[in-house]
Amino acid sequence: MQLIDLFKVLSNPVRLRSLNLLAYRYPDSLCVCDFMELLDCSQTMISRHFKQFRDLGLVTAEQKDQWVHYRLNKDMPENRWTLLQSCLQQASQEEPFCHDIAQLKKLKDCC
Repeated sequence: MQLIDLFKVLSNPVRLRSLNLLAYRYPDSLCVCDFMELLDCSQTMISRHFKQFRDLGLVTAEQKDQWVHYRLNKDMPENRWTLLQSCLQQASQEEPFCHDIAQLKKLKDCC
């Protein structure tokens, strides 16, 4: 993976918000339906974004019934993990990221 590819992925607000939510829940996973509710996005849009994450090795996916559950990839290279943590640490201090975490804390399991 090239650094440019990672920054392209991180430059999209929905993707960065998604990664922030996953980092907050790490090592647990979140369902596509959770992202749909928290980010007010369609299943198709969430799936497209997460395909990019999977292609870069940032997340792993697990099918559970009709839904896919994602978690941060614990086996991603350390330099990628360090860069991601640095970006998300900064994001966690700003809106809409703080609001997303507050909403996640209120979210009830849907599946």
